[in-house]
Amino acid sequence: MKAHALTLARAVTLAAALGLAAPAIAGQPSAARSVLSPPDMQLTAAEREELTLGQRPESWFAAQLKGPREVVDGQRLNAKLQFLMERTRKAGPPETRDAVLAEFDTPEKRAKIRASVDRRWAMRTQVTQEMAAVEDRNIPGRDGPIPVRIYRPVGAEGPLPVLVYYHGGGFVFASVKAIDRVVRLIANEAKVIVVSVDYRLAPEHPYPAAHNDAEDAFGWAAANAASFGGDPVRMAVGGDSAGGNLALSTSLRAAKGEGPKPLYQLLYYPAVSLGQDEASYDLFDEGYSLDRGFMEAVTQLTFPKPVDRVAKDAEILSNASLAGMPATIVVTAGFDPLRDQGRRLARRLQADGVSAIYLNYDSLTHSFLNWSGVVEEAETAARETAAVLGRGLRSRPGELALRPRP
Repeated sequence: MKAHALTLARAVTLAAALGLAAPAIAGQPSAARSVLSPPDMQLTAAEREELTLGQRPESWFAAQLKGPREVVDGQRLNAKLQFLMERTRKAGPPETRDAVLAEFDTPEKRAKIRASVDRRWAMRTQVTQEMAAVEDRNIPGRDGPIPVRIYRPVGAEGPLPVLVYYHGGGFVFASVKAIDRVVRLIANEAKVIVVSVDYRLAPEHPYPAAHNDAEDAFGWAAANAASFGGDPVRMAVGGDSAGGNLALSTSLRAAKGEGPKPLYQLLYYPAVSLGQDEASYDLFDEGYSLDRGFMEAVTQLTFPKPVDRVAKDAEILSNASLAGMPATIVVTAGFDPLRDQGRRLARRLQADGVSAIYLNYDSLTHSFLNWSGVVEEAETAARETAAVLGRGLRSRPGELALRPRP
């Protein structure tokens, strides 16, 4: 899954929500952060206005809130995110499943949404140090070529650990372009090579297309790591939201097969289950950037056959045992309907003898990786968790050296 209310038809920008032009606000930041002068895209005036406003401190946004600071389940929402959520909710009720389905019912509508998501996610993500190399390749898959983008960080010696990464987007949108800055940040902080996978999207390619592409991409990366400076012994998979489900599927298939197996998983607010029975769904299923109607719609688009919705490599917790899975870092957001299934996954892995830690960033919402250029706590979360993966891949396999958060 992935953030819906802030990316599709009901998107509200920070500047538009205020109804102000950023230059008219006193006390603008004197030194623009790198997100304001990106080397990878030409910002429009409206986009620069939005990002400039977004650089204001959280305390400033807290003073603009219409209501008191929002506290749910003992967690306090980041003030910048609350500011935006207030305005998004004011724009109208969450879209229904049928309304979301209508937004994806023609190729033209899907192309427009996907292009918008790619740009907005990239735009709001922090710009980090340049890569030593970035390479686009088409690799072989069982159903045809799979595009991947390979990132090698600067200053790392010798064959490097490899992270095969799958983007989020509810299985229906986003691409390697959308998460280009995200994986650059991960590569820099973890000091690993990242292979970002442009898997096939639904509804054009329903289950198991994306899951097969994910598995094939990992197998290719493990077999060909030396060709791009990687270490085939130190392999990991990772992903956010729907991409987390693909990472889990890849690990599960590997655990049951004879091929190469990842040592680690890095999972950001993963879609572990297609069900919606955890308490966090009731708390956060409307108005927190990932709404129930969207989740129901993308499940229908991706898994049109009811039998596929109970497939063992999609419905991860339905497996009798998760023993044999790689050491796992599960990262969730406090204000996210997927929070509790991520926590349940970590506990299940531990119960099945898998080394796993659970990190909950309780002030953030779903899709926080794509807000790291605007929300400081999101950037901190992205950097901390990537560094955990890097330390793990360089230490004894299975060792996770960070005190878990509650």
